[in-house]
Amino acid sequence: TADHLLNNYLSEWLCPEAGRPLEETFCRNLNPGNYSELIVDLHRALSGALQQQFASLLEPYVRDSLPRQLTEAASPRDLVYDLPTSHPYGLCVIINVNSFIEAADPNEEVTLPSRRGSDIDTMRLEGTFRLFGFEILHLRDPDSVKINTLFDNLKRDGRLGCIACLVVCIMTHGDDDDRLFLHDRKSIALSDLRSLCFAPLLINKPRLFFVQACRGRQVLPPIFVQHDLMVGPGGVVTQAVSRESDCLVCSATVKGYPAMRSQSAGSWFITDLCEALQEIGHVSPMRSVLQLARRSLNNRVDKLGNHYVMQTSEDITTLLKEVQLLRGTPTHFSQGVVLLMLLELLETLIDEAVEQYCGTLNYDSVIMRRFMMQLDQEQEYAAMGY
Repeated sequence: TADHLLNNYLSEWLCPEAGRPLEETFCRNLNPGNYSELIVDLHRALSGALQQQFASLLEPYVRDSLPRQLTEAASPRDLVYDLPTSHPYGLCVIINVNSFIEAADPNEEVTLPSRRGSDIDTMRLEGTFRLFGFEILHLRDPDSVKINTLFDNLKRDGRLGCIACLVVCIMTHGDDDDRLFLHDRKSIALSDLRSLCFAPLLINKPRLFFVQACRGRQVLPPIFVQHDLMVGPGGVVTQAVSRESDCLVCSATVKGYPAMRSQSAGSWFITDLCEALQEIGHVSPMRSVLQLARRSLNNRVDKLGNHYVMQTSEDITTLLKEVQLLRGTPTHFSQGVVLLMLLELLETLIDEAVEQYCGTLNYDSVIMRRFMMQLDQEQEYAAMGY
């Protein structure tokens, strides 16, 4: 009966008196922002009371009310990190190390050329995360002092308590020891990012790190194969927390291999990540976004000199729940759209300039654009000692 469900499974629902119809109580508890939550609560209650016949009638609505792949009959509070309730929804720190000081020792083995093309990635990241209501904090060419000062100040900033998620994007040179180099040629370890960005106000909130950096010098070659298609209870609770938990570190490439970046079009990883976020980030959990981005990245094959090369990203996660982004406020969303449209316009103007230039020389524009991209990437890798 309705009273049995309310007393044993829906104790949080408001019901002024016993004997009222369940649909009436549902409507009493309904407000503009909790329809999906009430549906899931009711489905869980019916399942717990072994009323599977009625629970099954709600399953299509449960699937529609939750992001994809979160359709278990549990409360979304148990499956997803808390969704944002205030603006801004989150903070996105974009760290772009574009240039490096000269080595004090001319015989130093580590070569750190300027990272031309990284400004395109910066613009694409800002536009994308503004779509999801994030405030953006830029840090360009920081040294070790600036990095430590930034995160020391951030840990003490009370405004962290108002955001639902912290995103840190780092674009720099890296090596096969997973060191990330800063402007002063000092480095931070990839494995230290979680503790570096930990703050008490971020406990139980997701911290997402996206790292565009090489992790070695081996070239990851594609394998070309042919195959036949086949069809085929209440009270005070003490919580133990770790500064290492609730984190996702997504690297542009796996350990031992470089991360491809074009000086004129930006990096493969940042481009595919932003496109996946723009496509499904508002309806699918971050896990699905990263899988989509990785599939796109794995479909890229290019030629450098006599070698074919490809790239695949890698995730290291200590997340305890799914991460779900929401569309930002109209102001944030429009700012993101404007930035992304501006970037697309710049790319179109560059393409038109190439075609016009090729027309005056009677060159095939497609071949010329391919040659320029190949030269662009080869110059970058030559500067890194490949």
